[in-house]
Amino acid sequence: NQEIDWIALTRLIDLAGLGKREPTEVEQAFKASFAVSYYIRDEKIIGAGRAISDGVTSSVIYDVVVLPDCQGQGIGKLVMLDLLAQLPPRSVMLLSVPEKIGFYQKFGFNTLKTAMM
Repeated sequence: NQEIDWIALTRLIDLAGLGKREPTEVEQAFKASFAVSYYIRDEKIIGAGRAISDGVTSSVIYDVVVLPDCQGQGIGKLVMLDLLAQLPPRSVMLLSVPEKIGFYQKFGFNTLKTAMM
């Protein structure tokens, strides 16, 4: 188990444009997730992601983030591949900010016309 700096991860989530959160909320969400992935370089968290799942048929990926200065280096790809390897291969969905849709399409994801939130 890795020791995660929850304050740093909270800042990373904010820098990635996913909104302001409290470190205790981020810690609780990641610890309660079915799958997590962290990318740490020089003892600093620069990428992460998480997913919830029933472990059989349905999963949703959330909070895939990479430090803006480190984007374009394949870190997001490694986080996504790690998460997908931990999930059942049926019905994996994810939430994305509009400007990152192209990134997720590289993994075979398509936008849905019927999803609601």
